[in-house]
Amino acid sequence: MKACIIILIVGLAVISGFLPSQVSAQTNEKYSKFVHETLPNGLDLIISYNPDSRVFAVNILGKNRASNEPYGKDGITDFVNRMLTLGADGMNSEEIQNKLDDIGATITANDNPYIPYDDRYTSRAFSFIKFETIDEYANQGEHLLYDIVSKADFPESEIAKTKKKVMGIIGMNSGSTYQTCRDLLYRTLFSTHPFEKPVLGTPATVGIFTRDELVKYHKHFYAPNNMIMAVATNIDPDTVKSWIIATFGKMEKDNSTYYDIKPPLKIDGVEEVHAEMDKEQIYIYMGMLVPGLKSPDAPAINMATAILSSRMGLNLREKQGLAYSVGMDCEFMPDFGWAVASIGTGFANYDAATSGIISQIDAMITNEPSNEELTKAQNSMWGSMLLSRASRINQAFYMCKNEFLGVGYNYENDYLTKIRQVTPADVKRVIRDNFGIYDMIIATAGKKAE
Repeated sequence: MKACIIILIVGLAVISGFLPSQVSAQTNEKYSKFVHETLPNGLDLIISYNPDSRVFAVNILGKNRASNEPYGKDGITDFVNRMLTLGADGMNSEEIQNKLDDIGATITANDNPYIPYDDRYTSRAFSFIKFETIDEYANQGEHLLYDIVSKADFPESEIAKTKKKVMGIIGMNSGSTYQTCRDLLYRTLFSTHPFEKPVLGTPATVGIFTRDELVKYHKHFYAPNNMIMAVATNIDPDTVKSWIIATFGKMEKDNSTYYDIKPPLKIDGVEEVHAEMDKEQIYIYMGMLVPGLKSPDAPAINMATAILSSRMGLNLREKQGLAYSVGMDCEFMPDFGWAVASIGTGFANYDAATSGIISQIDAMITNEPSNEELTKAQNSMWGSMLLSRASRINQAFYMCKNEFLGVGYNYENDYLTKIRQVTPADVKRVIRDNFGIYDMIIATAGKKAE
């Protein structure tokens, strides 16, 4: 059944000297609106109209990547994404690139492994395909994107090259204390859960991918009923929708089984795991499970990790000089989340760094943050969110992500209200109830002092 919703969005303006709570809102149908519709083939389509920019941006999200990768095929989603622009609809990689260049378009389906920490969009929960061009070439660009996504050819010669490339990235990551420690944490925190799988796969899994497997998986994973598509544009939404119905709307629905991502097993006690590396540094990850994004405590958990991250930076890096990298963050699925504190330091500082992180958490279990500290965290998070959503492509990405997480593509429109309602007592309570320093995974990679 087709369901169409047109929602006028709130205009936000941040004026120097004003707190985010002072931002005014206006509704103007001529200025901005959302269109949300599920097409008959199951494609979840979101179109955001706003005349502020000439950029035409599309994000496609593939749902539940880790749980839908077949057994023994870890990393096949990442591999498929790398192959999309290497051959499609009879075009080779050079011809595809020439067509993209002709309209000034870019397409990104993987984060750049050669830029440190450039993995903010990569998730075990979903895949992404980002596409950008300008309004003048929007129709042409949307059709090209359709050809690339729906008609991938997977030429044998490119499969061999891609295997070599992915193997090189896996090898490079294996020499990084940061990457090794993070993968070790996920394998342990999410033991027996789909999130234990590495996004890139392993040499053993990548090395045996066949063309038939890639074609079959691509058809299943990027079927319309497993995709969310968001478009950010200054073109009339009805026009854009007609283009998409004529292309992506013709894709065939896949009626075979898809698997959701269920909550992981609870942590019982403290488990320490270590990967010894011939390095002078050591990376430490501490992970714990928390409630999901649908929980009313999610905004308070966000504020708690933001405050803890700030305190760790001040006390462990600036004052004690223990870290070259330190912080804390949280990620959410609808029904579960996970909070992770991390620190990179010299191997001789292991004990001081570990106890330092635990002491920062422990201090907030017994003492509320000040109102000033909470307000600073609220303002900082809201400002960071506005900046990160300034580009059309990021707007499309986060609309897809929020829709996938079950809170609605426009979830962030009232996020300011949610975080403003968090009190110091809420922060103390969620840390006490969820940030169990006696129920966590401590993963380390590097050299341990003897």
